[in-house]
Amino acid sequence: MKNLIVSFEKLPSDVLLAFQNTYPNGWEHETFPFCMPTNNEVFTAIRFATDEANYVIKLEKRKREHPDALNI
Repeated sequence: MKNLIVSFEKLPSDVLLAFQNTYPNGWEHETFPFCMPTNNEVFTAIRFATDEANYVIKLEKRKREHPDALNI
């Protein structure tokens, strides 16, 4: 099984439809902060699994205020 990190805007249409069917009333209660290891960007993200792949879906982006700090 593949593990993928994808922006919400770039989700394949079949995955987007399954995601929307899973969370018809919103997904805010399932989100978490996710830091990309290669830069100082922190995303609000959500996990979603299909039969083919496990996704971390990036929802919102912001810059980390203190790039050297370990906390998000």
